[in-house]
Amino acid sequence: MKRNGWIAAIFALGFIGVLSMRALAEETPAVPPAVEVEEPEYAFGTAKSVEGDTLVINEFDYDTGEEKEATYWVDSKTEYDNVASLKEVAAGDEVDIDYLVKDGKKVAVAISVAKPVEGEEGE
Repeated sequence: MKRNGWIAAIFALGFIGVLSMRALAEETPAVPPAVEVEEPEYAFGTAKSVEGDTLVINEFDYDTGEEKEATYWVDSKTEYDNVASLKEVAAGDEVDIDYLVKDGKKVAVAISVAKPVEGEEGE
């Protein structure tokens, strides 16, 4: 009889343990995976041309030590500083660009155009 009592007690404790673990699992909210925020890269140079949704600039390539042409695309999310849109960027303007590489394209997140201060003469 004592043996049956011990067996019943072990089964009861096991059952309670399983229920407790299940209840804890249901109460603990699942932690969503961390969302990786992509940091934009930075470029600056002189605007060479603007066509449609692209801006071509001459920029310095620090790897080769030479000037090179680079093309940047804009989309509806691109923000502008000192101009309202890409249409206001002209060849010869000095530009700073924050961009992300998407599908092999440099897509501008933000474009800032340096405007001369009134009274300053061009160099």
